Amino acid sequence: MKAVVALIVRICLVVVCLGLGANATPAAFAQPGPAAPNPVLVIGGFDADRGILEKLREALDEWGYPAYSMVLPDVPSLSGAPTGSAPIAESAAAVARAVDEIRRETGAARVDLAGHSMGGLAARHYVKFLRGGESVGTYVDFGTPNSGQSLGLLCSLFWPGCLDIAPGSPFLRALNEPPAVPPGLSAYHLFSENEGPEREPLPGAINASVQDFCPGRHVIHRNEPRDGAFQELIVSALRGGPLATGCP
Repeated sequence: MKAVVALIVRICLVVVCLGLGANATPAAFAQPGPAAPNPVLVIGGFDADRGILEKLREALDEWGYPAYSMVLPDVPSLSGAPTGSAPIAESAAAVARAVDEIRRETGAARVDLAGHSMGGLAARHYVKFLRGGESVGTYVDFGTPNSGQSLGLLCSLFWPGCLDIAPGSPFLRALNEPPAVPPGLSAYHLFSENEGPEREPLPGAINASVQDFCPGRHVIHRNEPRDGAFQELIVSALRGGPLATGCP
């Protein structure tokens, strides 16, 4: 029975779940053109689909960004545990190690972050509590339930990452204690209006939905990393704005 419940919860978290301060206004998308763009680390969420995550990494690479991707750690003692099942603070430490390695490999002073779903929470913990702001240029989360995802309660008995993402958890209370975003950090929160918890605004960030730019567009949570409009919004955020997409 425990295995069946765990499987149902995993499916729900992947398909359904995994928040508005300043709102962006639509604009025509233009190709990025920074002289020397920062490397970008794409961070997956709970039970991330590596293939879908790679679609975003590949798109960033085609736009001229040295792009990398990672999934969050699982609980090593549990066979078959999904990525992101470890405590999110441990995931944040993994993000820190990945950023350090990218900086060593590329010689870049700073790395930009693009975290999907739970990946955005791990990235924000990193910049807020692990001195990540010293090594990060631009922070982008998309599809991230910054105030929590109630489905996390269903699997919190099995995986600590689920307990951390549940609304009102000690992890989220500490993470959202003002300021939610470190002062001076260029931060963006992107979301789909087709999903619930991710619509919650992130104070201190530029908040925008893909439907602000592409009215009527339907994007489910799982497909956000490979959606063309999301990809273009992320690229425009990495350029420093304004946010823009041609809604491909």
